[in-house]
Amino acid sequence: NGAYRVANHTLHDHHPHGTLSFQEVFEQSSNIGVTKIAQKMGAQAVYEYARKFRFGMKTNIDIGGEVKGTLKPPKIWSKTSIGAIPIGQEVTVTQIQLLCAIAAIANDGVYMRPFVVKYIKDSQGEIIKSFEPEMVERVITSDTAKRLTNILVGVVDSGTAKLAQIKGVKVAGKTGTAQKVVNGIYSHSNFYATFFGFAPADDPRLAVIVVADEPRPSYFGGTVCAPVFKEVVENTLKYLKTS
Repeated sequence: NGAYRVANHTLHDHHPHGTLSFQEVFEQSSNIGVTKIAQKMGAQAVYEYARKFRFGMKTNIDIGGEVKGTLKPPKIWSKTSIGAIPIGQEVTVTQIQLLCAIAAIANDGVYMRPFVVKYIKDSQGEIIKSFEPEMVERVITSDTAKRLTNILVGVVDSGTAKLAQIKGVKVAGKTGTAQKVVNGIYSHSNFYATFFGFAPADDPRLAVIVVADEPRPSYFGGTVCAPVFKEVVENTLKYLKTS
C-alpha cells in the first residue's frame, strides 16, 4: 500500500498499490515490487545480471568520451542498497548503456557492441575499412527475452507508458523517473525523465531512448518522454518502409 521499510529507510511508490503480479510491478513501475523481487533474488544475482547487461562498464562504442558509470559490488553495499540499486539509485548509467541493454532484449537476448561508423572511404570513394555488427555475448536466454518483451509490451499497453502506443505497431518499453543528485543528496524537485523501448516488439527494427533533463511541470518518463518516442519511431518506421 505504498510504503515498505528496508533497514532504516522507508521506500515509497508514487501511487499506493495493493497486491501486484510480477508483470504489474513493471507495468506500474512499483519501486516496492522491484525491491521485493530483488530481495528474493539476493544482492549477488542482482549485481551479476547488472554486469551482464554492461552496467558499470563501457560499451566500447566507436566515439570518444564514453564513461563507464558506476555499479557497486555487493561487498560494499549498505543495508539499504538492496532497496536502492534495483530502482536505479546508488547507480549511474549512460543513455547508450540503457539503449544497449534494451536492444539486447529485442535482439533475442544477445548483447551487441554499438557502433556509429559503417565504413571509411578514401579520396577516390573506395571503401578502405568497413564495420559489421559485433556480438558481445548472450546475456539472457531466448525464452527469457521473449518473456521480458511481453512484460515491456504490457508497460505500453496497460501501464505507465500508454502515450508511447503506436497504432498498428506493438511497442515494448520502460519508463524511468530518476531523482538527480544535488549537493550530494537525492533531490525531491529535480529529475531526469526517461523512456526507452523498441518496435515493432514482434519484429524489432528500432530501439530508441528519450531523456528529458529537469522537465517541468510534469517530470514522469511516461508523460514527458513517451510521446517523443512515439513520434520518432512512428515516423522512422514509415521512412524505413518507403526507403
